[in-house]
Amino acid sequence: MKYHLTADQFRIWLGVVLLALVALASFWILKTLRQNGDDANARSSVRSEPDYYVEKFNFIRLPNNGQANVSIVGDKLTHYPRSDDLEIQQARINSFSADKSPVNIRALRAVIEQKSTQTTPIREHDQIHLLGDVQVERPATRTSSFMQLNSDYLLVLPDENTMKTDTAVTMITTTSEIHAVGMTADNNTQQVQLLSKVRARFSRAGAAQKPLS
Repeated sequence: MKYHLTADQFRIWLGVVLLALVALASFWILKTLRQNGDDANARSSVRSEPDYYVEKFNFIRLPNNGQANVSIVGDKLTHYPRSDDLEIQQARINSFSADKSPVNIRALRAVIEQKSTQTTPIREHDQIHLLGDVQVERPATRTSSFMQLNSDYLLVLPDENTMKTDTAVTMITTTSEIHAVGMTADNNTQQVQLLSKVRARFSRAGAAQKPLS
């Protein structure tokens, strides 16, 4: 049985929206990173092994145009020319801004599948896979409450402005804890659906939450 979040639980949805936006921004940064290798790849035959990698990297985007600043930290970034995929080990994605709630995302791996006419089948959309111990956290601030989303896998579709998973998810706020198996989140309709085995617990006063380590 599907479970639709109500307007009173919109703060949970807000955290999901921010996840999609941060993931999209991270994709933009990584796309600019790979442009340096495009000319070399075009001149060489397509290989199945990685053509370049970066270890212990830390990239920061400071747009200064009203958008959130974004930093990406990882143990290793690898580019695979055959699929044109980017893979990040121990990915950490953080958004921060003076007038926006910060969002912190971490996963054991992040795989970015870029739209391409060179692959078989052709990829018509970008896809971002977050895999292994995925945690999304919005810390409590003066203007927003604490929110944390945990799962083993999240698929972000930036072109569609949606996010989904078929695995177990846990959503935690200062006043609620919701468990479910399967979730879809659509920023266009501002709806979140928890697909099965939904269990929820609500309280008047929330306990202190641990930040991401």
